[in-house]
Amino acid sequence: MKQTILSLTALLSSILSFSQYSVDTGNLIEKTDKVIDATTIVKVENLGLTVNSDLPELRPTVSADGNLLFFICENHPANTKYNSVPNSQDIWFSERNEKGKWSDAIHLGYPLNTMQYNAVYWISPDNNKILVRGAFRQGAFMGKGVSLCKLEESGNWSEPEMLYIKNYEKYDRGRQSGATMIHNGQTLLLYMTPEKGGENNDIFVCFLNGDGSWSEPKSLGKKINLPESDEMTPYMAADGESLYFSSNRAGGLGENDIYITKRLDNTWQKWSDPVNLGSPINTDKWDAFFTLDAGGEYAYLTSSENTYGESDIVRVKLLEKEKPNPVVMVTGNVYNQKTKKPLSAALIYETLPDGALAGNGSSNAVDGAFKIVLPYDKNYSIRAT
Repeated sequence: MKQTILSLTALLSSILSFSQYSVDTGNLIEKTDKVIDATTIVKVENLGLTVNSDLPELRPTVSADGNLLFFICENHPANTKYNSVPNSQDIWFSERNEKGKWSDAIHLGYPLNTMQYNAVYWISPDNNKILVRGAFRQGAFMGKGVSLCKLEESGNWSEPEMLYIKNYEKYDRGRQSGATMIHNGQTLLLYMTPEKGGENNDIFVCFLNGDGSWSEPKSLGKKINLPESDEMTPYMAADGESLYFSSNRAGGLGENDIYITKRLDNTWQKWSDPVNLGSPINTDKWDAFFTLDAGGEYAYLTSSENTYGESDIVRVKLLEKEKPNPVVMVTGNVYNQKTKKPLSAALIYETLPDGALAGNGSSNAVDGAFKIVLPYDKNYSIRAT
């Protein structure tokens, strides 16, 4: 197994040393334009009736390769709590085929969708982990928080297990909250408010500790979190620097608009001035839940403009003048060196030559496959544990 990983490392270093753009894996497409301005032509595309319906579809979460989509459907008769509570929200998913067509949406079964309000916040680049709404312990709901599920050898998701975030209960006391993970698996972004019953959220960052717990939430600072405004639904692009979020701050087109800002250093306190993405991404209504595939070709979001129902999932092809830093998607498989059988293994990747931890991932229990998204301008080693 070590020999397999080492040979992959050498290949990866070669790719990163000589590439000027992201490697095309069949789904990640090199883009030369990436900042929305007044001259940009943007096409908004409804994903159609295989995904959307006459009911509200919300909170899209797309995989790094752009082929797996999780979303919420509200008040569907197939939802677990449909007959017992109003406005139930369950997780559904759709897969995109080689022709670019989305499959009929499928309701995600047990051990997920066990509560009134359910959601997927994040998909790991290898599609082997998902971050979900709520704090669960051995499948039992414990209250507010976030939990992680892993894809098992059977092809089913494991029971969700809560992330232990220091003093989390002090910060999530409002009416709404949510989260996302950075692709490196080491950094967590949360939106919530410490005000009891409050509606104006701030965005916070947490970091993974060596023991598997997470650091106490830390505000992203005054440039992101404005007084008396609601900052929510953050999404960090695959470059680890370009942050998209929704806000009702002054100067927007509607109730909430999507903004972009750039992280300027590793303190997570210094940011470029947030820029409104403008029309047609933003409307005179409530706009949120902006997410990208790793290649940055398409953004997915919730829209209430020209929809089949109250809200639909749409995607937007971005033709911009500058883009988030290019990334590389690295794919491979982990095998047992003696038996040649695929292995489910934890993967650690580090920058070279300093050996600094850059992130983590895992290989699929069925075929040993993994995917990792990395900034293109560094060399890395990958090892299985």
